[in-house]
Amino acid sequence: RKSVSNIQSSGINAEYGGGECVGTYSTCESLWSALEKGGYISGDRLWRMPLFKEYGDLLKSRTADINNISSGPYGGSITAAKFLQNFVKCKSWAHLDIAGVMDSTASFSYLPKGMSGRPTRSIIEALKLLSINK
Repeated sequence: RKSVSNIQSSGINAEYGGGECVGTYSTCESLWSALEKGGYISGDRLWRMPLFKEYGDLLKSRTADINNISSGPYGGSITAAKFLQNFVKCKSWAHLDIAGVMDSTASFSYLPKGMSGRPTRSIIEALKLLSINK
């Protein structure tokens, strides 16, 4: 069993990815591998990001169970993924931060300017690969 979340969790992904890649967080090597390969097949690049425990520590709160934003200026996209991870029950999980790729500011060979639907094709290709390797 595997789970994938696909949302714009932080504008920081747009800054480091520049609209060229999807910041991807995963707790599962086989899921990450399928997503990465799906990205190569579809032409939508994914970039694996860390889920280090220390980033989760930035979400600690004195007044709540957990903060939904980092207590410091660092790790915006990573702490957003760590926040989501607190609510995922599935051990094989990936989060794709689509900030920067959800709309195209320039035309690609297969995408006009505007809302792109990226990385839907990557996820579909990953699901195909996972179903073959069952």
